[in-house]
Amino acid sequence: MKIVREKGKTRDQAKKKMTGKKKAIIALGAVLSAIIILLATTYGVFLHYYNKMNITSDDDDEIVTAIDYEEDDINESELTDEERAQLDELMNDPVSSAEGTESEDETVMKADSKNVINILLVGTDSRKAGNRRSRTDTMIILSIDKQNKRMIMTSVLRDTYVKIPGVGKNRLNAAFVFGGPKLLFNTIEENFDIHLDKYVQVDFFNFIKLVDAVGGVDMKLTAAEIKVMNKSYIPYIDKNIGKDRTAYLIKTVKDGTYHLNGVQALAYSRIRYVGNADFGRTERQRKVIGEIIKKTKKLSVSELNDLADIVLPMVSTNLSQGEVMSLLVNAKEYLNYSVVNGRMPIDGSYKYLKIRGASVLGVDFQSNRKYWYNLVYGKQSKK
Repeated sequence: MKIVREKGKTRDQAKKKMTGKKKAIIALGAVLSAIIILLATTYGVFLHYYNKMNITSDDDDEIVTAIDYEEDDINESELTDEERAQLDELMNDPVSSAEGTESEDETVMKADSKNVINILLVGTDSRKAGNRRSRTDTMIILSIDKQNKRMIMTSVLRDTYVKIPGVGKNRLNAAFVFGGPKLLFNTIEENFDIHLDKYVQVDFFNFIKLVDAVGGVDMKLTAAEIKVMNKSYIPYIDKNIGKDRTAYLIKTVKDGTYHLNGVQALAYSRIRYVGNADFGRTERQRKVIGEIIKKTKKLSVSELNDLADIVLPMVSTNLSQGEVMSLLVNAKEYLNYSVVNGRMPIDGSYKYLKIRGASVLGVDFQSNRKYWYNLVYGKQSKK
């Protein structure tokens, strides 16, 4: 009897043990199912946002040279001997001068390519919604430096006179017209020897919506800036978006901080007649982008969701799903990075030239290339 009771007790313990294992397996299965559902939902939400953007391929655009560009289009054959001599002196070829060798800068870039991603931010001069073949009046190289927790914004001036592969010499802002983002990439790489990873494009119409979507931006304005905004830029933009030409004029004309809506912020970003022409304009553009970043930091999750629904359809990019996912996952961290500003050409590296009456910048590309590499990779190269 004693033995039977012990066997019975052993069977009961075994049953309890099996029941415990079964419960554990069921619980584990429930947890795994929940994780799978969460991941599937997260991925579904990501695809929802990713598919809102206009995703392009690197091979989307072919070079088109037979186009009606604009009356002051630059033609290399019409250069005077003096202009050609000046340009030849300035426009040295940084790539061919080091042919067959690998420079210290190139070594630095390769060593730190995992820590720095270079994204070209492109603002197109579209007068009509949906016009992709437009001049790129805003070009900013956004370098995300993950190692040193910096975002470096380097403006590249639109009037820089460059060699456009397969087209000829022209202003930098014409490259996008002739061959889209791919040709613009190649033009920057050939002239400045800068490797760009990806691009993000927004046109004028969408820039207005972007600023309005974050609730406007606060900017310090001078009376001179307000006068030129009210006289030229705001009425012109109002007309192009179907508004009365006086709809968004700034009423008070004096130095101070103003809360600008999308139209006013675009007008401020386009000022060329106060200060140092395009140099001042690119600085204003970086200031506006900096304010947009500040406003984005303060938005709640629901407000960020609303912003994404508004902004993403405006964006054209060749970022892959994985790259966009990585940027979104790390967005909160990136927004807290320090912001460093730069621009090219740098002082002392360019000359103003007139070609067919149009003003262009003849640039020493070697000097600017060294400046950019030091700005973006300098900290790493000292280690």
